[in-house]
Amino acid sequence: MQSHNDQLACRGCGKVHQGARLITLPDGTQVGSYSEAYRAYTEAKWVFDTLPVTVNRRRKKTPQISRRDYIMAVLDKRGQESADELANNVTKLWKAAK
Repeated sequence: MQSHNDQLACRGCGKVHQGARLITLPDGTQVGSYSEAYRAYTEAKWVFDTLPVTVNRRRKKTPQISRRDYIMAVLDKRGQESADELANNVTKLWKAAK
C-alpha cells in the first residue's frame, strides 16, 4: 500500500510539489495530480472531448486532426504501447459516456 505522500510524488523528480492533490479517476482509483495515471487520463479525456471522430477538411473552424490521426501520431512518437494505452483509455471514456 502506498502512503499518501507516495501517491502525490511527481513522476519526473520524485518530490511532492505544493499544488499536488489526490484525484479520483472515473474507475474509482485515487492517484496524485502529478502521476503517470493522471497524465494518461487527462490526455485521453482531451482526445475524447476535443477531437472529432472524423475531420471535415472544408470546415476550418473544426480541429483538423481526428482522434485516429492523433493516436497514430502518438504511435510514431512514443511507440505502440503508448498508442494502445491511449486508445484503450479513450475507448473506456467513450463507453462510460454512453
